[in-house]
Amino acid sequence: MKEFFSFRSVLLLISFFSLTYCGNLEDRLKPPSNESLSDKIRDYLTSSYYAELNHAMYKFSTVITPLTVNDLSTLYFQDPFFQRDNTKTKIVFIHGWDFTEKQTDPPTDFNKKISNILSTWNQALAFTTSRTPSNYSSIIYNNFEIYVFTYRTSDYIEFNGRRFIDTLNKYFAASDKVIVVAHSMGGLVSRSAILHPNNTNDVIDHIVSLGTPYYGSPFSSPQYTGNLSSIGTIIKFMTNTPGGKNLAYTNGLSSGVNPILPAITDGLDQAFNPFLEGLIANHSKDAQTTAYAGDISSSGDCSDGTHDVIYQSGCLVLSSGGTPPFPDSDGIVPWKSALMNGHLTNNSANATVSDMDHSQMSFRDATGSHPSPVSTHFDSVFNYIFGL
Repeated sequence: MKEFFSFRSVLLLISFFSLTYCGNLEDRLKPPSNESLSDKIRDYLTSSYYAELNHAMYKFSTVITPLTVNDLSTLYFQDPFFQRDNTKTKIVFIHGWDFTEKQTDPPTDFNKKISNILSTWNQALAFTTSRTPSNYSSIIYNNFEIYVFTYRTSDYIEFNGRRFIDTLNKYFAASDKVIVVAHSMGGLVSRSAILHPNNTNDVIDHIVSLGTPYYGSPFSSPQYTGNLSSIGTIIKFMTNTPGGKNLAYTNGLSSGVNPILPAITDGLDQAFNPFLEGLIANHSKDAQTTAYAGDISSSGDCSDGTHDVIYQSGCLVLSSGGTPPFPDSDGIVPWKSALMNGHLTNNSANATVSDMDHSQMSFRDATGSHPSPVSTHFDSVFNYIFGL
């Protein structure tokens, strides 16, 4: 089990440097350009230390079933070794991009970590305690051990991929069956993890991605043009953070990467994301990935009242307000991007989920008016997981 930094060593270094340093956190993360070499080394170690405090994995544990989304709290999230049952398959939920956190924010405490988790997975976790899909003899919770992983999404995806695989290596062994259920950016973090050199134990048996932008999102691409004012604030945040820049759309220009046409271009400037193209071009773990893509545009459902306004706006822009148009999307991620544009052909389970926006792909029903499709989607995914 590998650790990027020895916690004790880093803590000692931080303690030493802190004796002569009283600046605030933002100053530490954004040092002045006229610092001495020793100051720069100190600031690098400090920022590295804080960055390693922003991710964690917890076991979801309860003796009370069923639970509703309003029942969930910090009480249900324990140390990953808590009451371990090595005979059960492990489900690890990993969320996608967080609109609120930035690199300069203070380290994420326990309560904030749980809040980040529940902002995506509250309905899914409640479903595990209440739903019995057709392939199951009892509720999901009785059949699996449930875990959740959180991370600061504004950081580089590759760094978070390394943190994810290091965490999985710490708590699981190759003999464990581990299935990752990943929403949005979480699917890219998971793919980065399974392809990372630190994946020496091959602990991830399968990744089930939900609305993952394998080719990125046009909204994070500077080459994408059109009437984007309705979601301009989100675009600005995405393109101004390392993690957001990692989500920039890519046309598929590298060897081993199927191109998506029509391409996003601005004059002669093609949309090209070398990080994502590198993840796509490595096909060594494709058989361990199943992708689900949402689609709310092909049937004219962008504004049917069952989707949150941000995804309605995004859907309208992608389908008709941007250049080029993307007629099929979940309001954030184009359909072909979410299915990795045909690269996962060795798995017939890859699926399009009709009338399902980006949020609903993670089993949420933000408007409260669309519960049946969300629960049906959950049952479908877990019926598939049952057969893995």
